Amino acid sequence: SIVLDLWSLDAPQQTLNITLLQCALMGLSIRGSGERAHVNVKSSMLDSGELEFEGDFGASSQILVVGSTLVTKSDHAILFVRFTLGANMTLLLLDNHIEANRYAVYFSVAVVVDGGGIIVKGNKLRATEDDHSVESSVCVNALDLRNGGYFDVENNTMSSVNGVILFGDTTVSSSGLLRVADCTFIGRKKYFDPTLVYLSGSVRFEGGAQWRVEGNSVGAASVLTIQYSWQKIRLSGSGTTVALAHNRQLKRSALFAKHFAPNTIVE
Repeated sequence: SIVLDLWSLDAPQQTLNITLLQCALMGLSIRGSGERAHVNVKSSMLDSGELEFEGDFGASSQILVVGSTLVTKSDHAILFVRFTLGANMTLLLLDNHIEANRYAVYFSVAVVVDGGGIIVKGNKLRATEDDHSVESSVCVNALDLRNGGYFDVENNTMSSVNGVILFGDTTVSSSGLLRVADCTFIGRKKYFDPTLVYLSGSVRFEGGAQWRVEGNSVGAASVLTIQYSWQKIRLSGSGTTVALAHNRQLKRSALFAKHFAPNTIVE
């Protein structure tokens, strides 16, 4: 495995530009230094290990992974660990084939998006295991979107027990956007009921925030699962919007949505 430590590159007040083009990788760790950086992984291949991002990426940084094939027998193909997004930073995962045992894309810590955004679009995402109910194409451990920050999962083909799973509590505020749209989800059903969007904690939308699950197509799976009665959905503020619309369930053997209606609180 290769470690690319941006601390070793001295460019104060400048933007670090790193591009990996048509590389064959056997594990790569990229460590942010707190400075603004543009990191691009383009048309590359990984067949073992993980593509790992760690550390602090400064304000207005950009990470782009595009047109790459990342297929590994590790638990994760793309891993974000001890990872901090600076204000107005963008993270783009576009048109890739990403496959791992448990999570194709995994954020191991709480993610705060302040004015920037994360886009996962046009990918083929697959998690091959289905033994623990939490395997998913995209997994986030707590999410906080603020000041127009967005997390957008769009036009992906996903094969896993869960499409997108949000552990911990989720907060979307001040015109933030949480969106899962136009995806095709092929649920892997061995011991557990598959679902496109799985929430394991409470969620709060406030101050004109938007939560949209729209235009998706699922097989023998639910579109949304909110598993427990103690989980709360809190909505507050003018313009705050929740839209669960135009989703297609191709096989009726699963509940369309699993949730507890009394959990929704409008303030």
